[in-house]
Amino acid sequence: MSSSNPDDGADVDPRWVQRVLLASPSVGDVRVVCVDGPAGSGKTTFAARLAATLEPSFGEVPVVHGDEVYEGWAVVAAAPDRIAAFAMLAGRIDTWLFDRWQHGYDAEHPRWDWYADAWGDPVVTPAAPAVILEGVGLGSRPLRSRAVLSVWMDCDPALRLPRVLARDGDALLDPMTDWQRDERVWHLLDATAAECDAVVVSG
Repeated sequence: MSSSNPDDGADVDPRWVQRVLLASPSVGDVRVVCVDGPAGSGKTTFAARLAATLEPSFGEVPVVHGDEVYEGWAVVAAAPDRIAAFAMLAGRIDTWLFDRWQHGYDAEHPRWDWYADAWGDPVVTPAAPAVILEGVGLGSRPLRSRAVLSVWMDCDPALRLPRVLARDGDALLDPMTDWQRDERVWHLLDATAAECDAVVVSG
């Protein structure tokens, strides 16, 4: 495992880029990269920076965001609880994305509309040479086992909730507090931090 501790949590280590560049495709013709970590740790920022760094070699690098594939706060509404839902999420990603890419087709998945509290228009994610999955649970063991690179994002726990509230509003205080409790349990059960290939700790 390699690590980085940049000030903004978004720097991309050239070794990780090289790893993706040299890797054989992991799902069909796609090199899957997973970025996981707790809410507010900088996953979205890092994924965007990594995609931009890879684009000169691969062309457009799509990023699949957890917020688009979660079924609202429940993550997977059919699950008995959110911990189980995080475990079930990998199966949805496998069905919605991996199965299609494995056979050379672009993938299409529904996108959750958080304002309407319902599934919205679908999103097409092409079978590009590299695709980044970014979000809590999108680096789970079944997914990272099929990735060419998995990255764990983290930061001081005292910074995470204020970051989320600054971005999304104070109305999320209660649901996000519950979410943080559940994601901690899930990440420990999944050993996500311990098993990812690389770690970025943002300041």
